[in-house]
Amino acid sequence: MPTDCIGIDIGYGFTKTCRADDKRIFPTAITMMTKENTFADISPIVVNGQRFLVGKDAEREGNTIDTRQSGFVTSDAWLAVLGHCFRVNDFVNGEIVLGVPPGVFSRKYSRRILDAIRASDIRVNGEPYRVRGNVRIIPQGAGIFFRHIQDQPGDLQRNVAVIDIGHNTVDMVFFAQGRYVESATESQEIGVSLVLHSIMKAFYREHRLAIDSEAALGILQDKQVTYMGDAYAIEVREEIEGYTKSISSVISRYLEKLPLHPDLGIIGGGGAAIRDLLGSRNLLVVSEPAMANAIGYWYYARNAQQGDSRG
Repeated sequence: MPTDCIGIDIGYGFTKTCRADDKRIFPTAITMMTKENTFADISPIVVNGQRFLVGKDAEREGNTIDTRQSGFVTSDAWLAVLGHCFRVNDFVNGEIVLGVPPGVFSRKYSRRILDAIRASDIRVNGEPYRVRGNVRIIPQGAGIFFRHIQDQPGDLQRNVAVIDIGHNTVDMVFFAQGRYVESATESQEIGVSLVLHSIMKAFYREHRLAIDSEAALGILQDKQVTYMGDAYAIEVREEIEGYTKSISSVISRYLEKLPLHPDLGIIGGGGAAIRDLLGSRNLLVVSEPAMANAIGYWYYARNAQQGDSRG
C-alpha cells in the first residue's frame, strides 16, 4: 500500500504544502498565545510547552515573530509552523520532504533539523504529534527543478539553472544532467519584499495611507488597490525598474560564473509577479510558480518512496 507523502515549503513570507492534488498556502506568521481568546475558538500549536498561533490567526493577533532571524529554522516557532502544516492537511504518517535555503544546506544542518523535529514535544489540537516515517531535507529551489521535470522530462539531461525568487531572498541552484551541483549555489537578500516595501512607501507618499505587503503586491500586478472601499491607482514604474535592474544584475552574475554553461534557466516562487519585467533574460517560468517548490518536494517524496519500494 502506498505511503502518504507531503511536500512542505516554509518560506519567509508564506508557507506552501502539497499532498498530491491538495495544495495549501498560508502566511508564515507566528505569535505567542499569551491568553485564551474570548470571542473565538482558536486552538494553538503547542511546542515544548509554548503555545503558538500560526497563519491568519497570528496575523490577527499581531506581534508576530521575525522569521528572518538566523535561528528561526529548528526553533519552537518554526516547529509550530510545521505542526500547523500537519494540522491543516490532517497529515498523520508518511514521507515528508522539507526545503532549506541552499546557502545553509548540508548533511550536518539537515541532521540538526531532524533532531529538533524528533526530540520536540509538538501538540496539535491538544494531542501529542509524533513524526513517523522518513523526513527528507533538500535545498529550496530544487523543488522548482523537480516540478519542471514532471512537465519536461527530457530536461533531466540538460544543464539547468533555477532562480527561486522568494519573499526575502533569491536562491539560485544548478543541476548538471540531473545532479545537484552543491558548489554552484547562491542566496541573496533581494527578494520580492524589497520592491513591495518600495511600493508601500510610494503609496504613502502619494496618498498618505499605509498599506500592507499584500496590497503592494496587488499594485505590482494590477497598478491599483482598493482601500476602505475606494480604488486607488498609483504609478510605480520607477520602483519596479529599480528592483528589476538589481535582480537582473544578480541573476546575470550568477549565470556567468556557473561551472558549466546552462542550457536552460527556470524561474519560480515570487518571480511570477515580475516575470515580464526581467529584461532580455530567457527564463522559463515553471508551472504554478508560487507553489512549485512544495509540488516538486511532493514529487521527490513520491519518487523516492517508489524507489525504496523497488529496493
